[in-house]
Amino acid sequence: MLRIKQDPETSFLTQEQVFVPLKRVNVEVTIPSFAADVIITQVFRNDEKQPIEAVYCFPIEEQAAIYSFTARIDDREIVAQLKEKKEAQQEYNNALQQGHGAYLLEQ
Repeated sequence: MLRIKQDPETSFLTQEQVFVPLKRVNVEVTIPSFAADVIITQVFRNDEKQPIEAVYCFPIEEQAAIYSFTARIDDREIVAQLKEKKEAQQEYNNALQQGHGAYLLEQ
């Protein structure tokens, strides 16, 4: 699920969430031993007239782990890096303030 992030200062005006349309899903599964390796590809399209800040939520079971995350936007590929939470949040906020696109993954 990908939804447009609500502004905390105005989100009290409406409880309705706006979702980014999911256009395609592909799942590849390999089971080499006792655990499965699952690659999920989801394609979303921003139909808004301007760039958006979005929240991506993907539920996983308690015993599962995400060990890699890649986002592709047009011809750009962004690969996640593991960082301390405060450092990552600061880098994310700085990037947004400078007008850059940014991604923040949280568990």
